[in-house]
Amino acid sequence: MNPKQDIRYNLPRIVTNPQFSCYWAMPNKDTFTIKPINNLLSRYVGDGRNWIDPMAGLNSPAQVTNDINPNTNAMFHVDAMEFIGDMIILFNGVLFDPPYSPRQVSEMYKGFGGKATSWDTTMSYYSKLKDAISPIIRTGGYAISFGWNSNGFGIGRGFEVIEIMLVKHGGWHNDTIVTVERKKCNIRKI
Repeated sequence: MNPKQDIRYNLPRIVTNPQFSCYWAMPNKDTFTIKPINNLLSRYVGDGRNWIDPMAGLNSPAQVTNDINPNTNAMFHVDAMEFIGDMIILFNGVLFDPPYSPRQVSEMYKGFGGKATSWDTTMSYYSKLKDAISPIIRTGGYAISFGWNSNGFGIGRGFEVIEIMLVKHGGWHNDTIVTVERKKCNIRKI
């Protein structure tokens, strides 16, 4: 038997031994201020040097930040795809904390007087954004993704899951799922 195969389903294993943790914390639209998440970021991101955040919001620890909302303290205020553009710098890691649903995308744009387009609310947009970000993360670097699922950047982009944190918020609130991945190799999509 190939140890990289799961014999129950005859599928390749995606993860060998990721660390898993579960916490309860009050929800906050500023994800990085939620205590267990802030603690995780301290472990991986540290002072933020050579980290990038294309949708930074208000409290990103990354050194290079962007948020389309001009009312944030990000360095740049353009669409995330435009921000990534033709970057050729290699980063130690990326924080990927987009709005988690089409409704949140619309609310985010309305918050600063903008209007979301149909492209802004598609999964394809986020998939293409991850495709654009992947080549600028150095091998051995990290992608830390936040949302209501643990998809992250994925093995198809050369990343391996090393940690998943589930932050429960109670009541009718969806949990926040944090997926930490390490880049194993560069994969060129055709």
